[in-house]
Amino acid sequence: MTGAPKIRLGAIDAGSNAIRVVIADLGPMDVVRVEAERVPVRLGHGAFTRGELDALTIDQAVAAFVHFRERFDHHGVTLYRAVATSAVRNAGNREVLLHRIYHEAGIELDVIEGEEEARLVRKATIHAFGATPGGATPRAILDLGGGSLEVNLRAGSAWRGYSLPVGTVRLLETFGLDGAIGEAEAGMVRRYTATLMHTIPRAAVSAHGGVAAATGGNAEALAKILAGTATPDAAGMHGFELAALEKELPAIVNATVDERMAKFGVKRDRAEVLGIAALVFATVARQLGITRLIAPSVGVREGVLIELAETAREEQAKAEGAQGKALLTAARSFANRVEHDTTHGEHVRHLARALFLQLRDVHGVPDELGVLLEVAALLHDVGEVVNKSGHHKHSEYMIRWGRIPGLDGIAREMVALMVRTHRKDAARVKQLIADAPFTKEQRHAVRRMSAILRVADALDTEHRSRVEQIVCNRMGNAIVLDLIVRDGPSREDAKLARKADLFAEELGVELKITVARPVPPLAVATEVTGGAVIPLHAGAKS
Repeated sequence: MTGAPKIRLGAIDAGSNAIRVVIADLGPMDVVRVEAERVPVRLGHGAFTRGELDALTIDQAVAAFVHFRERFDHHGVTLYRAVATSAVRNAGNREVLLHRIYHEAGIELDVIEGEEEARLVRKATIHAFGATPGGATPRAILDLGGGSLEVNLRAGSAWRGYSLPVGTVRLLETFGLDGAIGEAEAGMVRRYTATLMHTIPRAAVSAHGGVAAATGGNAEALAKILAGTATPDAAGMHGFELAALEKELPAIVNATVDERMAKFGVKRDRAEVLGIAALVFATVARQLGITRLIAPSVGVREGVLIELAETAREEQAKAEGAQGKALLTAARSFANRVEHDTTHGEHVRHLARALFLQLRDVHGVPDELGVLLEVAALLHDVGEVVNKSGHHKHSEYMIRWGRIPGLDGIAREMVALMVRTHRKDAARVKQLIADAPFTKEQRHAVRRMSAILRVADALDTEHRSRVEQIVCNRMGNAIVLDLIVRDGPSREDAKLARKADLFAEELGVELKITVARPVPPLAVATEVTGGAVIPLHAGAKS
């Protein structure tokens, strides 16, 4: 189970000004980027003026997708999604492009609507802000692409997305803005943008704190250009003030393409549309009352990647759940074969699982290893069928050399070592794990799972299945286990924490335990009336 191959994902965004691809590995908590590329194929060329993709553009796009297919194959991508936005959506001959990409590159290109484009950008932006300290997502998200402008506005907890035909390539070719932009042309861009902004219901343009997220390549370029006038915000992201953008507008708008390339250090395809982008962002910000724009450096591609990761994790969880059930069944069959009573083992498994799941953020062990902890808990005493004295060593030997279908390789060694180390002092346990032929990450996981197993075993020290439920909480530098037991507190409860030494050392916390009987359901049922909390049962004591 620990040697399962990595799930590798691929996401392609065929935008109007460029085509972007990213390849990433599915990690325990997030995706890990392996490779990313931007190919300057302008699908919007001709699509907005003639309504069709020209032959050369189609050839260039197909060549790019053939290249992406080669990269997918090279990296072993197993799950991908490719989407096309405004330019392909607008092209009457898009089926020619889709057919050629499918048959020549083996990639299915999905043409998405503006609302879907807005949703993907919103998903990527929320994810980006959520992954940073203090990164509250702004209430407005502006995604400016080559063919359209996606505006996401939040009212309360609900988001509404609007797609407007205000793309940089669209305006470049429709209005013939192929160089320096004069005052009359700048006014035309501003009026056009403002007019389309008025198609958004006024009720949707609610208060947003004067801050918006700005996504797309032009937003990132402007953030870099204006970096001297702005510092990273609380989320660690660069952005720019509207005032700074407006101050720099003449230098950006009035410059030729070559001058923009030289002055701002951007490539030609970016320099061609940068003046238009600056005008659009400035106009939209004024219309919405935005004073600051933050660039999280994400877009449609990242939104696609996040959804691929969610899908992969769902499938992985289903597969691992089925595999885990099969492995536990095999472990039970092994115990039956050697005539070992698993009553205590099953209860310790239940307790260990509860600790593992509730303390995920504390132990940091990948979820997929949890089933190995459960198998170790189930079989930790199996060696008693040989001899109760030193049974932890016999258990280790039996698991290592017994035949348990589905438990082999490193997974078998990890379970055997957890079983061996469920007894004795923490120093001896750590030495045994340090001497094991594992990687650094595997030793780290085994130490922490052994620590959990030892605590779970101690909680059933008398083999009476006394603990019915564990409630885990963190209080300062201590982990508190509130135990619900069948028979109430006992003078023997001090023994419940007798094997917490490794847990405390490995996780750097103190372990505390409270013990109580189950709370009758009626004892906690309340009704709120006039600001007072009134117990519903008649026998309540004040």
